Amino acid sequence: MPEWTITLNDKVLKQFTITDGSSLTIGRSADADVVVDNTAISRKHTSLELKDGIYYLADLDSLNGTFVNGQKIEKNVPVSENDRIELGKFKLSIAQDTDQTASTSFATPMDIEDETLFISSKKAAEIMKPSPAGKPQHKLTVITGEASQKMLSLDGKTSIKIGKDASCDIVISGWFVAGAQCYILSRDEKFFIVPQQSWAGTYLNGAKIKNEQLLRKGDVIAIKSVQIRFE
Repeated sequence: MPEWTITLNDKVLKQFTITDGSSLTIGRSADADVVVDNTAISRKHTSLELKDGIYYLADLDSLNGTFVNGQKIEKNVPVSENDRIELGKFKLSIAQDTDQTASTSFATPMDIEDETLFISSKKAAEIMKPSPAGKPQHKLTVITGEASQKMLSLDGKTSIKIGKDASCDIVISGWFVAGAQCYILSRDEKFFIVPQQSWAGTYLNGAKIKNEQLLRKGDVIAIKSVQIRFE
């Protein structure tokens, strides 16, 4: 069965297959069949259907469009492995060498300043190892305000997205809160906070931050009336 890939700058972001008689959606939303968590992709961006051995592609009123051979499409159009398919800045194609593409890169499910981050498969395997059972070593705890959850373990996670969008790990509602307000990244057994552009602003220990900052246990992240302690 042919395997489809979604790539960015020749790096593999997603790989998937589709069976005859089925259709799937590609988008940023958590309920899309193929999730590409990047702001260049709409929540429901594109649909792909396989019917009687023929693939059909349709745009789902996406912001950045779906293009086949340079032409923007709307309704179902038949596509093949010879067509050049673009979802905004991403490329959709049938993998030419599945083993090679699968091993060369791994993409983290996040977007920072509209760029998807990529890390090697070996490094991904190392940082995605499950943490030992028991009390989490690192966590985020909401100490004031309303958020989608009060405590979130960081063990075994490479990235956490905080913001208004429903796909965020911690959802915070309210005026001026960005869809992706900030990210918590894990690197070399340390955690960093990366603020994104937002009218609300992201604060660390009472000071507004604009650049990446190292997190230390006891630090308090504030987004409007919500305060989150890093532990």
